Formats: sequence, structure tokens, C-alpha cells
Amino acid sequence: MSPHTALVEGYATSVEHPYVSGFEILELLRLRSRLAEVEPELSSAERGALEAADATFLHNAPTLFRQVSEVASLEDLRKQVGVRPSHWWWYLDSLTRVPVA
Repeated sequence: MSPHTALVEGYATSVEHPYVSGFEILELLRLRSRLAEVEPELSSAERGALEAADATFLHNAPTLFRQVSEVASLEDLRKQVGVRPSHWWWYLDSLTRVPVA
């Protein structure tokens, strides 16, 4: 088992439960950023699981955004932390305005 399997599994489980506190959503965003750092090291099975979890994340984006908005401004957090534009999951405010095909 890869050392990253637990990260992928934790992320996959978390995105299935969008009705948690905004603080837990912030941890979810941080976890996804950690996965982006190790993505080149993921096995093909882990990449497949990550892609499936990302699809669930996108499906649940409106709920995730509502929950996180109760505790923080994503725009302010992105500026404070210096989030890269490639980390699309930090842009829930924008994602909720784009129709999902």
C-alpha cells in the first residue's frame, strides 16, 4: 500500500459528507492541496480514486461553499495563504457560479 493511500481515502470520504462545519471544509481544502503536492507519486488506482472524489467534490460544491462561508471568506484566505490558481478547489465561490455539465 502506498503511503498516500490514506490521504486519498480520507479525501474521498470527506467529499461524500458536505454537511459538516466550515472548519472541516477548510481542512478538506488543505487535504486536497496536500494531495496536489504528491499527485505525481500516486499510483494509477489512487489517481482514479482522486478523480472520482474530485467529481463528487464538484457535485457538492454549492453545499461545501455554503458551509465554509459561515466561517471564512475564501477570497481572503486565498490571499493570506497564497493559494495557487491551479488549486481550483480553493475557488468554491467561483465554482458554484459555473454550471456543471
